[in-house]
Amino acid sequence: MKTINKFKKQKKYLTKVLVFVGILIFGSCNFEFELPEEGSIEDATPPSADFDFSQSTENFRLYNFANLSNSATNFSWNFGDGNTSIEKEGVNEYPGEGSYTVTLTVSDALGVESTISKTIEVIQPEEPDVPDPILVNADFTKLPKSSGSDCTCSAWINKDLGDQGESSSGNGGSDNVLKFDNNEPDHIYQEFEVTPNSDYTIEIVASFKDLTGGSFPSMLEVRALAGSGYVSGYSPMYFTDTALFPQENWGYTSITQVEDAANNLLTEAISNPGDDSYVTYRFTFNSAANNSVALFIRGIGGPATGGGGGDFGYNSGDEEIRVDSIVITAINL
Repeated sequence: MKTINKFKKQKKYLTKVLVFVGILIFGSCNFEFELPEEGSIEDATPPSADFDFSQSTENFRLYNFANLSNSATNFSWNFGDGNTSIEKEGVNEYPGEGSYTVTLTVSDALGVESTISKTIEVIQPEEPDVPDPILVNADFTKLPKSSGSDCTCSAWINKDLGDQGESSSGNGGSDNVLKFDNNEPDHIYQEFEVTPNSDYTIEIVASFKDLTGGSFPSMLEVRALAGSGYVSGYSPMYFTDTALFPQENWGYTSITQVEDAANNLLTEAISNPGDDSYVTYRFTFNSAANNSVALFIRGIGGPATGGGGGDFGYNSGDEEIRVDSIVITAINL
C-alpha cells in the first residue's frame, strides 16, 4: 500500500514537471504575425503596361509616345532603334523609314513588372498637292470695278504701272476679252497667293492684229513678279469681288521696281505671229521663297514716250493685242 501511494505521488510530481516544462517551452517561442508592408495595395492591383503613339506633322521621323499604363511607378522605354528612356512619356526621332518594335516595361514599388511591345511603321507621308492659284476675272468678263464703268479689266488695274486695258469683243463673244490698244501703255496686274518653292504653268489665250508693216510691231510682255519685291511694309490682300479691288497702291508701284531683274520670276515677250487667230501661250515659273506673286502683262514694242496714254516709259507697238483668258495651275508630279 505504501508502494502504491509512493507511485501516485511520483506520477503527480512528474505531471507537474511536464506541465511546467511545457509552459517554459511555449513561453520561449517568439510568435510574430507579419503585417502588410506599406503600399502593398499594389499586390491587389499589379501594374499594367500600355501606350499609344503619334507621328509629328512637321517631322515624319519624330514620334511621341503617350503612356497609358496603370499602377506603375517606374518606366523603361526601348524605341527599337537603340534609343531608350526612363521618362514616363516617350519621344524619339528615328533615323529614317522602317519598321521598329517599341517596348515599354513598367513596374510598381514592389518590383512587379509588366511589359508591352508594339510595332510602328515609320513612313514619310506623300506631300499634298500644291493648290492652283486663284485669279479673279481670269476670263475677262465685263464686271463692276471700284470706280468707273464696268470693264473686262476689272480686278486687273494698277494705275501706278500703266493705263488700264479696255473692254473688247473677240473669240466668238461680246465684251469678253481685254484689249491692249496700240501705241498706249496698257497693262494688267493682279496679285495672287502661291506655295513657296513650287512650279506653276501660265496659259494665256491671246490674239494679235495683223502686222501693219510699221516700224514698231507690238509684243506682249509677261512677268511673274516676286512678292519679295513688294514695297517695304506692304502686305498683300486678296479680294474676290471685282468692285472691291483697289486701282493703285499695290505691292509694285513703279516700272523701275517691275524691271528690276531680282524681282522677276518670269520674263517673256510674245512676238506678233502675223496671224490674228487666238493662240494659247504657255510659260512656267517657280515661286522660290515667295507666298505671293504678282502677274504683270503689258503691250510693248512702241516708243518709250509719245504714245496715246500716260507716260510710264513704255508703249505698245502698232497693232492691238487681245487677251481672252489666263489660267495658272500648279505643277504636281
